[in-house]
Amino acid sequence: MKTIIKGGDNMEALIRRKFNIRDTKRYYSDLNSAALKGLELVTFKGINKNAKVDEEVSHIKTLYIDYLMGFLKIDPIIELGEEVGGYTIALNEIDMYGEGDTLEEAKENLIDSILEYIDIYIDKIDLFNQVESISKQVYMLKLIRCDGDRERLKKEIGL
Repeated sequence: MKTIIKGGDNMEALIRRKFNIRDTKRYYSDLNSAALKGLELVTFKGINKNAKVDEEVSHIKTLYIDYLMGFLKIDPIIELGEEVGGYTIALNEIDMYGEGDTLEEAKENLIDSILEYIDIYIDKIDLFNQVESISKQVYMLKLIRCDGDRERLKKEIGL
């Protein structure tokens, strides 16, 4: 089997797939090439004083993430308010909703709310990383990956 890192005994590193930050920096080009070929490689930070386990980051081909994110569905709940009129669209996966007199206004209100929340989420990522469930964090990553494109957001949330 071909080694990931040029030079030295690398079979063990290939089998382990895990590298500390120093080695990741040192061999980044080789690790990146291996990830682009389809391997998942992991960088570990070590025990964080606030964490009970090692913190790890995966280096994985973006195409694979795109594929996996495709299985993550958001199911909007659309309701017509009989008493007050208008529409409400709720996204339980991320605890958000949009409202409007028409369905289109409710969609646009929801997209505006999502975009505002993404800005706050990114700005306060340290807080959200600690308090939000893994599930919600992954859904938020799916929406962040839309890069602010309103049409992509609508598609990703099932509208």
